[in-house]
Amino acid sequence: MNSFRSLLTRSRPGKLGLLEVIAMGVGGMVSGGIYAVLGVAMAQAGNAVPISYLIAGIITLLTAYSYLKLTLHFGEHGGVFSFVEHVVDRPTVAAYVGWVLVVGYVGVMAMYAFAFGAYTLTAARAVFGIALPQYLRPIMSILIVAGFVGLNLKGVNETGLFEDIAVYIKIAILLSLAVLGIVFYDGSVTAVTFFSEGVVSPITGFAIIFVSYEGFQLLVYDYEDIENVERVLPVGMYAAIAIAILIYVSVSFMATLHLTPEQLVAHEEVALAEAVSHIPVLGAAGFVLVILSAMKSTSSGINATLFGTARLVHKISTEGALPRAFSFRNREGIPVYALVVMGGLTAAFAALGSLKQITEFGSVAFLLSFAVTNYTNLRLADVTASNRLVPALGLVGTGVAIPIVLYHLYLTDVEILLWILGIFVAIFLLEFLYLERSPFDPDVESDG
Repeated sequence: MNSFRSLLTRSRPGKLGLLEVIAMGVGGMVSGGIYAVLGVAMAQAGNAVPISYLIAGIITLLTAYSYLKLTLHFGEHGGVFSFVEHVVDRPTVAAYVGWVLVVGYVGVMAMYAFAFGAYTLTAARAVFGIALPQYLRPIMSILIVAGFVGLNLKGVNETGLFEDIAVYIKIAILLSLAVLGIVFYDGSVTAVTFFSEGVVSPITGFAIIFVSYEGFQLLVYDYEDIENVERVLPVGMYAAIAIAILIYVSVSFMATLHLTPEQLVAHEEVALAEAVSHIPVLGAAGFVLVILSAMKSTSSGINATLFGTARLVHKISTEGALPRAFSFRNREGIPVYALVVMGGLTAAFAALGSLKQITEFGSVAFLLSFAVTNYTNLRLADVTASNRLVPALGLVGTGVAIPIVLYHLYLTDVEILLWILGIFVAIFLLEFLYLERSPFDPDVESDG
């Protein structure tokens, strides 16, 4: 008991404790993964979608092991960017990884902001009976991003407090809906044909929805802000992933009990809300509850991702891989320019048209980063005191998922596949043309 209590205490104000770490981990993962991606997952895996979420979750746990071992060994908050820096002699390789991650995170945050705007319009119609014009959707997206940029500029305490409240409410709501949906299943929709899309469908499905677990690695970017980091970070990260797995598996299973895969796919972004509306004891009230929960979830996803990504950008810029302006911190240690620019790019993407291509790129980008992390830890297993089997299994899982995603896009949407490849080429050219490569200490330069 005393050991657990020590994880909750903080010696200094402004530090993140265990509750904040868990909240930010869950907030980073369970944001769009169950609300917006469920329909896509059902289209691929059918009634076996809970298995897809479970497989993806297990591979995420394996990858988290590598993230923790490498982060605690090097004592840095740069994530896979720092890992690559330590194992390759060419700084361009690490810089390219950094650029890919930054663009991937912008796409993920824009997806959350886009979804928040859409859910806001749906909430106005479902709760108040007001049909707001569609041109307000991008305005809502911009406002929510601007709000969280301001919140993060105020400091760590306000951010952690918001996550504590927002995420734990979300966890309670989603798990409660899963239990109610399973307990009050009336047999009106039959899910006995578990492998409705074929026995291998869960394998394909997990690769497509892997982006649902993107977000746990954001915690390593907050390395310097976590109290008792060597104990709190591992417990918080594993707990957050376990909670995410429980939510994804239970909620998706509940959804298969109340709607067929065809019905869930037909309702697209509001698939979960539609499934909950078929629970006898909830009905229309359940639909409204999910819509409001979705707004809370996507907003917390923006917050957690923005908080961690701004620190990643700061780290990369101090290594000379991004313009030095991003390395500036104010007197409270907040990376101001990184926050403002990341927020501005996110708002722009969210406001300008469809984000489908960017979201698909994000899936590939994070699968690549997870594969690189597992490979790096496998190479350094002796140094990091790691069990080689864990990163090896993680590398196999992420390595298999990448060609599955690309082949799926080849069969279903070649245009998006070409668009994704085009982004990778563009990033490579930007990195190749960016000539500044000397690392520096921004604090030393600002003192001079």
